[in-house]
Amino acid sequence: MTDASLAAARHDLARAYAGGAPGVLVSGLVWLIAGTIWQLHGTTAAFAALFFGGMTIHPLGVLIERAAFKAPKATIGKPLETLAIEATIPLFVGVLIAWVLLVRAPDLAIPTFAAIVGARYFLFRTMYGEIAYWALGGAILLVAALALFGIGLPLNLGFLVGIIELIAAAWILQRWRARR
Repeated sequence: MTDASLAAARHDLARAYAGGAPGVLVSGLVWLIAGTIWQLHGTTAAFAALFFGGMTIHPLGVLIERAAFKAPKATIGKPLETLAIEATIPLFVGVLIAWVLLVRAPDLAIPTFAAIVGARYFLFRTMYGEIAYWALGGAILLVAALALFGIGLPLNLGFLVGIIELIAAAWILQRWRARR
């Protein structure tokens, strides 16, 4: 892929997915729900909320993109959509590892889940050409690492990741609108 074709694919993908902001928004809401469930019902219930809520991120994000932004489907950006699908495989492996930790070391399950999500956001920089994804991924990795090392956090990790993602979604959407 040439620089020009990569730029065209990124532009097309950003146009089709509103820069990815709706997906980040939905993910943030899933994390906030999981944080609430974690407070009320514990780690296993929160993990289930993340797992099942995670399955809703893409379809709800697309619904928002089409309904709120009247976004068309990607055409040129298809190779980058394929990259996103391929990056889902390591995400599933990470969720499997987090699930095993849920049984063997429950305190590490959700921080591991968060670290996996944070690491995946670095790929979105390539997909959308948006540097904000590096900041988003780094912020999530930082709070996940603090939790993994047992360093006290001011809120439970579900709330922190959710807040980080909601702030990032607003930032990414603002930057996407400015570039349109």
